Amino acid sequence: MPIREMQQHDIATIARFETDISVISFGEEAVTDLGFHAKKLEKALRYEQQGMIVLEVDGNIAGWMWITPRENFVTKQTYANFKSFYIEEPYRGSAYVDELFEAGMTYCEREGATQILGKVHVSNLPMRLLYKKYGFKPTHITMELSTSDAND
Repeated sequence: MPIREMQQHDIATIARFETDISVISFGEEAVTDLGFHAKKLEKALRYEQQGMIVLEVDGNIAGWMWITPRENFVTKQTYANFKSFYIEEPYRGSAYVDELFEAGMTYCEREGATQILGKVHVSNLPMRLLYKKYGFKPTHITMELSTSDAND
């Protein structure tokens, strides 16, 4: 199965993936507007294409990973930010997951990243387990309170 950079003609499919990721990550507050995600991807494709990786299975897009290399403004070291990771339902739990994830790790190595960061919703156990499998460790916890809940 080919793993390649995202192309312009992939945007509609990847926008659907981004919508699913948003629902997984933000529940009722998810941005589910396909047009919003398509526009975001079109803009990013101009500047970040090398870190926008697509997995094909049988000629169809089966997964996607979006990585942005960054520079720590204090240490000047390069780090990578895993922005998105998605595998279509029929391929979840398969070797395709590892192949795509490892392609992303290889990209980070090529970019000279000394650290890789990935954010994941606390309820997204499959993604947390994938990170753990590859040696990622939790380092921050976001505490959140809805002020409308606090006043009940």
